[in-house]
Amino acid sequence: MVKIMSIEQRRGIETIDRNQNLLLVRAPIESVAEKLSRARRADVWERDIYDREIEITAESYIIFQFRGHPWTIVEQVKYQPYQLVFGEGDAITLSNFLSTRAIYYKCSDTCGYIGYNCYDGGAFAEMLYFEAEMDLLFLSDFREVKAEDIDSAFRFTYAFMEEQDIYIPYVYYENVRAGDRINLRPKGPTLDDLVRSDFERVDYVGIS
Repeated sequence: MVKIMSIEQRRGIETIDRNQNLLLVRAPIESVAEKLSRARRADVWERDIYDREIEITAESYIIFQFRGHPWTIVEQVKYQPYQLVFGEGDAITLSNFLSTRAIYYKCSDTCGYIGYNCYDGGAFAEMLYFEAEMDLLFLSDFREVKAEDIDSAFRFTYAFMEEQDIYIPYVYYENVRAGDRINLRPKGPTLDDLVRSDFERVDYVGIS
């Protein structure tokens, strides 16, 4: 029998077999949601939306923090037509505003790339980018590692997230459109059995 780890124990990346862009911030969800709302000039901030129906705005974010985890995760809800509007700049902004570490993480099984940009107190700390048929790009201001020392960008990224005490789940929201009213509870193959108490909180931030 395969033992499923409790949410407090999970670390690393659940899977790289998907397209994913996440903002990871080492701070409580209340602080992250408040600063993101201010930075984005959001007109909607709904707290504690787990199992509640939310109306999707033109620019939408789900923000959640697992119980027992120091990092808060921000993901843009995929609506149609899909347009990614957040990235490295948001990581820099929140890292600076909250005087903490923030990471912009991206991977795509479609295009075959993986990478992250890490900032600490608003300053550059480390970056990695790898794409099939291209050279690995890696720079770090806090450890003596060079690109030629990395034999697998995927294993290296997984180990980095573990070392940072991060868990990146497989979360998906399919065919979401602005104006839809949906339940935005984080959903995925390993999250469907979770309950409200497995999260510190789940929030929604939207811009009309």
